[in-house]
Amino acid sequence: MYASKGPVVEEWADRRFFRPVGWWLAKTLAPTGISADDVTLASLVLGVAAGHFFFYSRPWLNAIGVALFVISDVLDSADGQLARLRGTSTRMGRILDGLADTGRFVSLYAHLGARLYVAGWGWSGPLLALAAILSHSYQAAAADYIRQAYLYFAVGKGSELDLPEQTPPPIPAGASIWTRLSAWFYGDYVRRQAWLFPRTTALARSLAGRAVPVSIQLAWAERQRAVVEGCAWIAQNIRFLLLAITAVPGWPAAYCWIVIGPLNLVLIGLILAHEREPKVHAQLA
Repeated sequence: MYASKGPVVEEWADRRFFRPVGWWLAKTLAPTGISADDVTLASLVLGVAAGHFFFYSRPWLNAIGVALFVISDVLDSADGQLARLRGTSTRMGRILDGLADTGRFVSLYAHLGARLYVAGWGWSGPLLALAAILSHSYQAAAADYIRQAYLYFAVGKGSELDLPEQTPPPIPAGASIWTRLSAWFYGDYVRRQAWLFPRTTALARSLAGRAVPVSIQLAWAERQRAVVEGCAWIAQNIRFLLLAITAVPGWPAAYCWIVIGPLNLVLIGLILAHEREPKVHAQLA
């Protein structure tokens, strides 16, 4: 069975498709010399290529872009499972994985902006895409944080929740520019998460090095479950569906407006719902 993080924090598509297929691929690659970082790089290359296909106004090329994004996401699932299968998981691997996710979607929005520009939108097209990618970045960071916080407070294992003072991790001497940039971007990512969720971050900081009290664990598991499940509306998988029903039929601007409008409203609602919990439990920490 694939390395599950738990049914609450994994979306339906992950449990039914991305995780199982990624697990099969990880087991296939385990005896080879291909590293988890190699898989991450392949995911990045395919994702950047997928974004390029959305520059064109031909639906069949956009459909190829959606398909490449799906394959890229399978690789994105396989790299972490391959590392865990070999016992080689590291924080730097998570950082590289996050940077690859960023690169894939930077390519998407850059090409959508260019497509709108040449379609007659002028500079308002790239500006719309820029607003969409900024919105996307905060939505993705929030969804990841809420899920990692659930694993930390409610489950007690499997969490990769980091605090700003814990990043960037120690960088070995002679590390590549790629490694150093990845660490810097990850540090910025964690600081943005802490800014979005100050109460939860403060609660996690107060519990650092201690076991989560049972009262907090039980309450978090009960009251935050719906919030975690709501992350599916602003996380990665829904992007593929939205692209399929907007950009592929020829409405790339509609995709950007959905990200900027409805998904940001969901983001605000999830933050408000999530931040109520640490306020209740702060005095118990």
